[in-house]
Amino acid sequence: MRLIAGFLHLDGRPADPSRLHAMAAAMTEPGLSPRVEMQVDGPVALLTLDFGPAPQGEGSPVRDHGVILAADARLDEPDTIRGDAGLAALLAERGAAGLGVLAGDFALAAWSRRDRRLLCARDAFGVRPFFFAHCPGDLFVFASLPRGLHASGLLAREVDRDFLVGELLFQFDGPERSLFQGVQRLAPGSWLELTADGSVRSGRHWSLDPASVGSLRINPVDAAAEMSRLMAAAAHRRLPVAGPVATHLSGGLDSSAIAIIAARALRPAGRRLLAYSHAPNPFGDYRFGGDGAYLAPVLQQEPDIDWHPIRTVDSAAFALPVMDRDQLFPADPSYRDSQTLAHANRQGACVLLSGWGGDEAASYGWRGVLAEALIAGRWGYLASELRALGSLGAAWSALSPFLLPDGLRSLSERALGRANPAPGIAELAAELLRPEQLADRCLTPPVRRGQARQIRLSLLSGHGLTRRAEHWAMLAARHGMSVSFPMLDRRLVEFALSLPSALFVREGWSRRVFRDAMAGILPEPVRWKRTKLDLVVEDPVHVSAQRPLLTERLMLWRQHDAITDLFDLHAVAARLASLPAADDLARTIDTGQGDWTAIDQAGSLTRAFRVMSYLEQHG
Repeated sequence: MRLIAGFLHLDGRPADPSRLHAMAAAMTEPGLSPRVEMQVDGPVALLTLDFGPAPQGEGSPVRDHGVILAADARLDEPDTIRGDAGLAALLAERGAAGLGVLAGDFALAAWSRRDRRLLCARDAFGVRPFFFAHCPGDLFVFASLPRGLHASGLLAREVDRDFLVGELLFQFDGPERSLFQGVQRLAPGSWLELTADGSVRSGRHWSLDPASVGSLRINPVDAAAEMSRLMAAAAHRRLPVAGPVATHLSGGLDSSAIAIIAARALRPAGRRLLAYSHAPNPFGDYRFGGDGAYLAPVLQQEPDIDWHPIRTVDSAAFALPVMDRDQLFPADPSYRDSQTLAHANRQGACVLLSGWGGDEAASYGWRGVLAEALIAGRWGYLASELRALGSLGAAWSALSPFLLPDGLRSLSERALGRANPAPGIAELAAELLRPEQLADRCLTPPVRRGQARQIRLSLLSGHGLTRRAEHWAMLAARHGMSVSFPMLDRRLVEFALSLPSALFVREGWSRRVFRDAMAGILPEPVRWKRTKLDLVVEDPVHVSAQRPLLTERLMLWRQHDAITDLFDLHAVAARLASLPAADDLARTIDTGQGDWTAIDQAGSLTRAFRVMSYLEQHG
């Protein structure tokens, strides 16, 4: 795992190497000892921190082929590239045009000493983070983590409160904005090139091709065989050459497949697979489900998987979190995700594999598939699938969200007795903010409807994939690790996107291509289960259990201008006081019966308290 940083003075003044030392120190967590490599050439300075267990290739940055390179890269293709020297040779010969041949996870900055150009690029799905600030005519500065930018002394650190309000309201901005004033994110699949005289060029080295969606003519058997091959290759490519490997294991299709493929690949060499699942703490007499019930078939089939349940923090730690200063949305680094990475790191793992991204491509469900068949007039297919669904309710749930315009949708909800639906998550969050923060904001989320090919394309080109990858990358940096996503393998995604939508729903089974592809890999009870795990988080119980402590903190926060500018603390206090007792919330989660509106209200408070804690500590 690597982190990179650097800067270019666009006015030509020489770079001060001491700034690199400050950037390196800011991005290195206590207890970690990365190899630090720095290169300065006139106005440009580049930094690489390598946390890997052993030197990789020639190291980075390099000066081969007239290029100084800082790269955080795990490349799959082309096979001819060997280490940083091979990457430097490609960029020296072809510049930005050479990026299109690269498949893998990467963020890089390459300075051409001959042309005096700095080329920056990021992988197709933004798995490796890249933050930057550009002051035309003066400065360009970049880093894997925002704290690296601010430590340079070249950029003041200031929270972008408008961005933060948008996050609270689930109105996610595009891939370029960040939590900090003046700091941007390089969009996935894009590049940016600057010259020492200040000229700027940008473009994309990869993007989804709308014309390719559903274009492949292939039978179900061959589609499953090719998906199985690509899936295995994607997982194998992400395995380090030595040591144990960590993975998520929720018991779902995606994470289970990755865990089993990885375990089987590691087994001949006697290497361990560490698997991590969510195991909520009990609260009094109540037990929360977590992943446990879904894991037994996998662990029985692959008994040498080293399984570790990860439990959430207790209520007191929840109420007084220490917030990560870099995350796009304030997050507590002591929470489950970081606990997973910390444990894996102590066991010697340097990479964590995650199933994130499967729903958007390889194991796509049935969203819009039947609507697409209806619009296209494929009556035979549609009739057979509706019969296979087995009930009118299942058929309606598959079709209605994608066919009914808003007016008819509203009428149907009234007919079903839902004339006054509970407020959504955005409305609940809005009630806690000061009115002036809501100006010109629409709280009604867009409804994703239409044909499957449009939905599939929008899911993969949306910002959710990159945000999740960035979240894990920034947490992993605290432990000198990387997180990789086999389901976001470029070749696997391109193949899945090319498949006709009807292959994903067949004989009443959603995600059918992936189910068929995993024959002989997934245990049959997992491969053919119909329900998808809906992970219940016990945060609402913690909020209610720590009501006295949180009430005290609200009193202190009334003196904090950054908090009172955003939040209506009277509304926050009123909602906190109105919550049911923690036992009642726990009973609702445990039994599925009770006031779920209160659960949603407590959830909105969780996000609000996270933001207020962040502003208190870092705002």
